[in-house]
Amino acid sequence: MVYCPGKHTRWGLDTSVRDRLPSDSILNTYYAPRDFMDVYSVSLAERPDLQAADMRVLADHILMAEIGWMNALLSLRDTVVKPFGLKTTEDLGLEQKDTPLEDRKPGDRIGFFRIFRVEDNEILLGEDDWHQDFRLSIFRRTDRSPRIFASTCCKRHNIFGHVYLALILPFHKKIASTVLDTAVKQRLTTATAS
Repeated sequence: MVYCPGKHTRWGLDTSVRDRLPSDSILNTYYAPRDFMDVYSVSLAERPDLQAADMRVLADHILMAEIGWMNALLSLRDTVVKPFGLKTTEDLGLEQKDTPLEDRKPGDRIGFFRIFRVEDNEILLGEDDWHQDFRLSIFRRTDRSPRIFASTCCKRHNIFGHVYLALILPFHKKIASTVLDTAVKQRLTTATAS
């Protein structure tokens, strides 16, 4: 994994970079050497609202960012994988309870992601399926160099899990960095939270 320290900007705004999993992330207890792992991070220096937000609200803000091409890709993914018995985003969304974000607990959902654990500065989301299990950690560092880290870990169970990951990986990388970049640029609102 390439670590890119320093400030990366595009049009004068900080942008996300490939990074390392923070040593104090709870995802370290889930990760095994044969698993796929990637980590992206972006500065929160200019976003005190995101530094102070409840992790469930922050996760919703990041994951539900309005990115048109990403929604189109998810729709295409759902169409392709449904015949193979994989869960679609619609299937997963149906399991979501209508409770305030701050009241959601492990087992509930944010968007189509199941909550596994919530801490003051980290939330662990994911899904278990027959081809692979995955976890997404959204980890916030609030020290003198505040950052948000989005880390994905995939445990592939079979050849289909390996093929599936290989096919989606180029899109995953673009989506992971884009949602972080979008989240630090968009205004935080809980009125539209899912």
